[in-house]
Amino acid sequence: MSNTNFNAVLFNGNNSNPRAPQLSGFVSIPVSQVDQVIALLQAQRRFSDNGVETVRLPLSFWQAQGKAPLAYKGQSSFWTGTSVPAVDPTPAVA
Repeated sequence: MSNTNFNAVLFNGNNSNPRAPQLSGFVSIPVSQVDQVIALLQAQRRFSDNGVETVRLPLSFWQAQGKAPLAYKGQSSFWTGTSVPAVDPTPAVA
């Protein structure tokens, strides 16, 4: 079993519009791995989000050091291989 990681970043929003997002960003996926990402997403556990069947793109972020307005650096991380680690069930929203 291994872990497949893709880089991610979040930037601070510096817009005076109160409806503008406070953070924006992206996950970087090498073009050579796009097919792998599709396969990883198709293999993910499925969830119901207000009656819509979904899969989740796992993301993790850490406080960034470096150029402003970079806020956080992170990754999208998938377990790959023949077995899947046990995951606690998602708590129900009351």
